[in-house]
Amino acid sequence: MISKIRMGVVGAAALGTAAFVIPAGGAQAASSAPQTKTVAVQAEDAAAAAVRCSGVRTITVNGGYLKYRECDNGPGRRVVGVLNDTKSNGRCVWAKIRFVPSGATKTYKDCGGATTRIDTGWKRASDARVTLS
Repeated sequence: MISKIRMGVVGAAALGTAAFVIPAGGAQAASSAPQTKTVAVQAEDAAAAAVRCSGVRTITVNGGYLKYRECDNGPGRRVVGVLNDTKSNGRCVWAKIRFVPSGATKTYKDCGGATTRIDTGWKRASDARVTLS
């Protein structure tokens, strides 16, 4: 006689983790409680979830500055910070972030008044080159 084994997937409390529940003793009498075995499987690499950010870096030019942090999560880079035109003389300051090796570029400008917040979002890159003019 062949007994059937049923498998079910149960969500575990930890994000990115799945548990497999396999009832044991499929041919047991109906009065006995089924025994289960739970095995947790990690779905994502824990190292990929770790984000490392540099300390605050500052670039200044005559008439403005850029304060930013560069973050790395393994396969990607992200730049966040503030850009400020300090002279408000009608000449804007420009920040340019180029991601290497992909070549993706983000450009931001501030022409006085309130500071401009920059956030490039995550880009697949090994480095970010930041310039201010």
